[in-house]
Amino acid sequence: MEIVKNRYGADRVIEKINAKTLRVMGESLIVRGSQDDDGNQTMFDFEGGPCLNVGGKIKFMKTEWTITSISPEASKHEGLASVRIGVKL
Repeated sequence: MEIVKNRYGADRVIEKINAKTLRVMGESLIVRGSQDDDGNQTMFDFEGGPCLNVGGKIKFMKTEWTITSISPEASKHEGLASVRIGVKL
């Protein structure tokens, strides 16, 4: 698990779920997303970042990963956003 700061200083927690999946979560009152024509999530943007895109990169545990998929997760807590991302080296 790693904790990184967004541009406003809020924490974003990145944790490894398995060899091909990471979770990114943190407080965010506003999130944005987009989908392709088939309904697959292609972008997820936390308030203040990070903005995650399929095909984009994310650094975790001193390794740069390529994002292969994005799946927003429902949250029981207001103001908390969470997303699972598929990754590969």
